[in-house]
Amino acid sequence: MAKFVPYKNYFYNRLHGMSSLVVTSVGTEQSSPGFVHGPEVRTFHTLHFCLKGSGILRMNTLEHDVGVGDLMLIYPKVKVYPRADRQNPWELIWVGFNGADARLLTSAIGLSPTSPVVRTDPLNRQRIIQAFNAVYYARGDRPSQIVAMTGTLYALLSLLMELSGNPFPYTSGQEYIDPACDFIALNFHRSITVEEIARHVGVSRSCLYRAFINNLSQSPQEYLTSYRIKVSCSLLEQGNLPLKEIAYRCGFSSSLYYSKVFKSVMGVPPSEYQMRCNPE
Repeated sequence: MAKFVPYKNYFYNRLHGMSSLVVTSVGTEQSSPGFVHGPEVRTFHTLHFCLKGSGILRMNTLEHDVGVGDLMLIYPKVKVYPRADRQNPWELIWVGFNGADARLLTSAIGLSPTSPVVRTDPLNRQRIIQAFNAVYYARGDRPSQIVAMTGTLYALLSLLMELSGNPFPYTSGQEYIDPACDFIALNFHRSITVEEIARHVGVSRSCLYRAFINNLSQSPQEYLTSYRIKVSCSLLEQGNLPLKEIAYRCGFSSSLYYSKVFKSVMGVPPSEYQMRCNPE
């Protein structure tokens, strides 16, 4: 049996404040024969490309074979059991990401929770590998690098959409998303509620919830919170505002609550984020 030397090179972004799409992690990995990740439930989407070998993705009650040249998407909040083959374990390159556009853009590639594995044309695989590598080479936790990673991720997804040839998907409730997001953008600084957003759009709270989950993979409250955090990141990067003022401008009831929410989303306190963005 061939000898496989396991390795794992990755970068984890602890400063992910953009709400539309942001890279949370990126890396490459050679698994040991028969190695199983999990059972695990991830908090972000993870798109893999199989460079060598093979394995099986078990998600919910279904098993999906994964081989060379396959794309494999692991969804957030879903229990999964990715298992490398015992004889020929997979070598993967992958990128983790979150954001309001994640579900829509991956659907445009032809991926779904019931079909999380897609075969690619051998003639296109080198281009796909180069696009994945571009995300990996852009890695870093400076604001410019975070934006660069997001830019290369969009380029990767654009390439995969082009190669798939699928029509852009339409999901139920899509017509409610834009007016709801516009309302949030204009009123996030106030103490608005999901009920108030739903009234503005002209639907029930439950209908708005389903529309957000189907289209953005997050609830209206989660989107509102992520939008507030995104705006607060921009204010923190300016470096000249106290946390209390930023919390007030972004609709948080207190600086203490703002700090708690910020750390849960970003992984670091706002004071640390502000210092990293303004080292001098």
